[in-house]
Amino acid sequence: MLNLKTNKNMEGKRLLVIGLIGLFVSCSNTPQPAKLCTVDVEGAMENSGELKLSQLASDVRYVPLETTDSCLIGANPNILLLDKQIVVYSNKECLLFNKVDGKFLCRLGHGGDDPEAYSYPVPFYNEHNEMFYFKREPEWLQKYDASGRYQGKLKIPTPPAMPSEFSFMDSLVIGHYNNIAMGYAPRALLLFNEKGEEVDTVPSLLPVLSKKEVSDIDNINVKRLDDMMIVLTRFKDGGYMAGIGGRTFLWNSKGETRFKESFSDTVFTVRRSELAPYIVFKTGKWHWGAEARTDSKDNEKRLLIGEVFESPQAIFFQCICGLYTNEPEMLNGIYNRKSGMTYVSPEKNGIIDDINGFMPFHPKACSPQGEYAGLVEAGEAVDWLKEHSELARNSKYSALKGLTEDDNPVVVIAKP
Repeated sequence: MLNLKTNKNMEGKRLLVIGLIGLFVSCSNTPQPAKLCTVDVEGAMENSGELKLSQLASDVRYVPLETTDSCLIGANPNILLLDKQIVVYSNKECLLFNKVDGKFLCRLGHGGDDPEAYSYPVPFYNEHNEMFYFKREPEWLQKYDASGRYQGKLKIPTPPAMPSEFSFMDSLVIGHYNNIAMGYAPRALLLFNEKGEEVDTVPSLLPVLSKKEVSDIDNINVKRLDDMMIVLTRFKDGGYMAGIGGRTFLWNSKGETRFKESFSDTVFTVRRSELAPYIVFKTGKWHWGAEARTDSKDNEKRLLIGEVFESPQAIFFQCICGLYTNEPEMLNGIYNRKSGMTYVSPEKNGIIDDINGFMPFHPKACSPQGEYAGLVEAGEAVDWLKEHSELARNSKYSALKGLTEDDNPVVVIAKP
């Protein structure tokens, strides 16, 4: 465990964290602390097969989002699933819908240059005060309530650096810097209060890499894998650097804050006084050590653990195989907490709906209560219902009656 109290010896703190990672990640035979969950990814890779929705949920329902001129959803949307609402955001705006019937509730803020505007329509929800926070460059968080009313701004105490994502713990805001260390040890987490006062920082959990300059860069390539954006930088010495966007590395679950850094196989629980290891992904021969994260050799034999969603019954995770190759592959994984079994399958296959027999499920969000959610374009749902007319008459799909191909997407909610 890592003490988060301010410590002048930041290098010592960093080494302590790195030691923890070595202890919990690379040594699978070491006795594990109570409540530490070990996910056997290596074993699942040897016996991959179909993933079934019943491994994640016991019930599935469909919520068509209301479609009017006031709430048209843009291309490539993302969602947040909350206790009572569904938040849908694209590159243009952020919209709030009722979770029960999909009715449009309000627009959350707006982009622009005026005093109440934000820089990006990406929301961060604080369940403690029920506010939505949006980044405003270079050093602010804009706040809106669930009725779309502006509630002021909060200064981030680290200008000009801006954390990539935020989570909330009691009266504290936690910012995560999703970066890769090249020649220095940047901070991974920033803890500050609603007054904009820094409370503590946590250095990056990754070992420091050799310093690189702009003149060392050979080329930069941007790839999309599913809805994830990968920025690959190749250096003249043959090394790589990967920046990953569109994935969450800091999230809330059942009132606790989880944290996972890129190129680490460990998920931590963030508390006021410690970082406590919570989940370890045992990758074995597929392990990609943080010290080798710029090395492209044997890349097709390495796994990078990415998105992690959790419920009381299961853990859903995604991993990338061959990140630095020409054709990286995304894999889905499910860990059953009760049986201890882990299952892995290509993401392109989705998760087979063996509950209602609907289209394959692709999780895009998970609520703090443990519900999983996916998005289906209305046109795709309409085509499926036409092709499966014998199933479409089932009451399970009653919410989809009257759906047209021009409507907003349908949210599929899988409940544990």
